[in-house]
Amino acid sequence: MIGTTLSHYSILAKLGEGGMGEVYRAEDTTLKRHVALKLLPPEVAGSQEKLERFQREAETLAALDHPNIVTLYSVEEAEGHHFLTMQLVEGKTLDELISVEGMSVHRALKIAIALTEALRAAHDKGVVHRDLKPANVMIDQEGRVKVLDFGLAKLRRTDFDEGSSLMATEAMTQEGVILGTIPYMSPEQIQGEAVDHRTDIFSLGIMLHEMLCGQRPFDAPNTAALMSSILRDLPTPASEIKPDLPEKLNLILQRCLEKDPLLRYQSADQIWLELRDVQNKIGGAASEEIEAAVERVLAKVPTGQVPTSTPGAEPPAAPSEMSTPRQSRRYYWLAALGMVLGMVFAVYYVFFDRKKAEEPRAPLATQLKYGQLTSQPGVEQIPSLSPDGQWVVYSGQGAEHQDIFLQSVSGQTPFNLTEDSGADDLQPAFSPDGERIAFRSSREGGGLFVMGRTGEAVRRVTRDGFNPSWSPDGTQLVYSTESEGLNPLNWEGRSSIWAAAVATGEARQLVEADGVVPKWSPNGERVAFVSRMGDLIQMDIVTVPADGGERVPITIDKATDWGPAWSPDGQYIYFASDRSGSMNLWRIAVDEETGEAQGEPEPLTTPATYLAHPTLSGDGNRLAYTSVLMTQNVQRLLLEPGTAQPTGGPEWVTTGSIQFSSVDISADGEWVVFYTRARPEGNLYIARIDGSGLRQLTSDEAMDRVPRWSPDGEWVAFFSDRSGTLQIWKIRRDGSDLQQLTESTPNIGLLAWAPDGERIAAMRGLNKDNQTVVFDPNRAWSEQEPEVLPLIEDGGPQMVVTSWSPDGTMLTGQAGFPGTGVVVYSFDTGTYERLTDFGEWPVWLTRQSTMRFCRNRNHIGAYRRYSST
Repeated sequence: MIGTTLSHYSILAKLGEGGMGEVYRAEDTTLKRHVALKLLPPEVAGSQEKLERFQREAETLAALDHPNIVTLYSVEEAEGHHFLTMQLVEGKTLDELISVEGMSVHRALKIAIALTEALRAAHDKGVVHRDLKPANVMIDQEGRVKVLDFGLAKLRRTDFDEGSSLMATEAMTQEGVILGTIPYMSPEQIQGEAVDHRTDIFSLGIMLHEMLCGQRPFDAPNTAALMSSILRDLPTPASEIKPDLPEKLNLILQRCLEKDPLLRYQSADQIWLELRDVQNKIGGAASEEIEAAVERVLAKVPTGQVPTSTPGAEPPAAPSEMSTPRQSRRYYWLAALGMVLGMVFAVYYVFFDRKKAEEPRAPLATQLKYGQLTSQPGVEQIPSLSPDGQWVVYSGQGAEHQDIFLQSVSGQTPFNLTEDSGADDLQPAFSPDGERIAFRSSREGGGLFVMGRTGEAVRRVTRDGFNPSWSPDGTQLVYSTESEGLNPLNWEGRSSIWAAAVATGEARQLVEADGVVPKWSPNGERVAFVSRMGDLIQMDIVTVPADGGERVPITIDKATDWGPAWSPDGQYIYFASDRSGSMNLWRIAVDEETGEAQGEPEPLTTPATYLAHPTLSGDGNRLAYTSVLMTQNVQRLLLEPGTAQPTGGPEWVTTGSIQFSSVDISADGEWVVFYTRARPEGNLYIARIDGSGLRQLTSDEAMDRVPRWSPDGEWVAFFSDRSGTLQIWKIRRDGSDLQQLTESTPNIGLLAWAPDGERIAAMRGLNKDNQTVVFDPNRAWSEQEPEVLPLIEDGGPQMVVTSWSPDGTMLTGQAGFPGTGVVVYSFDTGTYERLTDFGEWPVWLTRQSTMRFCRNRNHIGAYRRYSST
């Protein structure tokens, strides 16, 4: 073939061959570029069915526009030959770059993260590689990672679906052959079972192990023994070969290499998050010295390379005044959380006294001038600065409803723009020219509206939506389908991001079921928003192309990051974060074109104890935000046993500025347990019911949440990420004997302990696909199959379980997160009963017929089940 021409491709040299055909270096004489040209084998080219299937696969692959995936140009036929053309990558294969000692952790992580990004893009399109190995990965002369032959393995007859022999398979492993090799196959692939994206995760685990250690985790003298090893043997721990490896990296490898696909990471997104977390903890990417050395090596490569195929911390000191549980008590105690007690809201601004914006990557301002803008009674929040920075519009308390107010930055007199609407109007946003204001309103069924800057000419844009943000040209609004308000965790993770034309209201979806508070970038190319990243309690800043596409996380860690705001030059995203212990102002440098972070978050500390909703003026000289004075403490309320009526007013159990959450009372009524977020992590505390004897149970970097007493009062169960994923743990009331109870995939949490102590009900999934499961805390997780409860009968969301009935025959919980009503599940009938269409966090009292629940953010209610009151 060398020296011949197919269509407009001049064949220059042979690069390799294998079961999927011969690969040549060719010149595209039309476009004047070199390409890799692959001739399809006769068994593919001669079958119309396989050709049609190949064409469909090729169309899918052509849509994989990702910098870490080699580009497929075309599928063509000429002179009786079927062939495809693809990007010709100049560089070395990963196989050539792995030494017997392995790579540095920094470099291996950098490559593995790029590989995972490629898998994320492919898996999102439904494409599974099935032949991931170092020989199918190239590092080009600029150090970029490229994955080759994506998806072609799906068509191979030697994928053990047509009875291939061992001898035929061994031939595939010979040097120079492009097709897949046994050492990188998953157990299900070897056994001829149906495979999905998780087979790529197993292969990635083998590759990462090899990059780190210089050897694969499974090895044997022949193919049969190697297949047996992959199917049956535990992998050699990477830490035994390289003892200095970060422990979390070792855990990542172990989970990637689980035999059962259900026990592996369930998505490339999960691995990407874990790898980035390790990279951040050890100091980011490789040093400039190493990178320079790599580039020097690659610069010498001949061109035309073939496109081939936590451990728990020591427990704290034990409390010394623990009482044993008592079974009798005269009263019901209610522990209630003063969720937003003594909240003071005001809009503040920051004036940046800095050099001109055209200086790239300007350091943080050396002089920041602060001033309070608003001081009216009630809540004042969600400000938006005019482009010239002279005016601020915000939501405030009107006579009967939330209204929108306009105020000069240099004045103190606000003008109510929506006083006569008779509805709640909030979340205003100035247009780029400062002449219009978009806002959310409950009028006429609710939706997004636009009005003039002084409140005139109000008209509807959409019939749903929250937190509107303008496109730079003022023709579109981007918005979410849910709102988080002042609590960034106050949305259930099903919110989607849409963009609508201001003129017509015609809308298109950008992000499905995961996003709030979207903000359009200054160049109009990207949208930043807040994402849960598939996790109920994690919140990060993410960007997405304005026309939809792959998400790019900006922050990935335990901190709660929300309220993004672009700088006018597009070089930074400002946001609120509790990463320093309190919710304050941060910024991070970004590439506006790619949406990628260009460094680590930087603090821009303000006087606010709790900051929310940052917004910048068009010139970048002013920033406004909501300042919230928030305390969150525990109260108790004494109730009469027969009537559940209060016998007096609430009394404080805790006081101070620490925010306590998720209170639970011990069975003897003498102790309460709760957690606090003094940092992005969380620690557990216990105290006597009167507030004395406050003791800390956990004190480490783990994120411990939602503690619940065992019926005998000896244990506290909670969910935590101390093992790397969110699992349920228990610890003795004296702070000793920390034990992991679950090894669930996906994550698990939000639990309730049955009265007999033999069962725990919990929410598994912690996202829109969650399940309610019941398991035995006294048995090993591997020895049981948790009972999965059905969905709520009315077709609504899954029940978020909160409490068992006193006799253990029923569960109560809320419908969805946040709650849309109180429901009860009966184990006897296997059915649900909806008690209310409002309220959340129901808890059964000791009488079978009575429970209490949060009626709304400000009230606690009691429900008498058999009287329906």
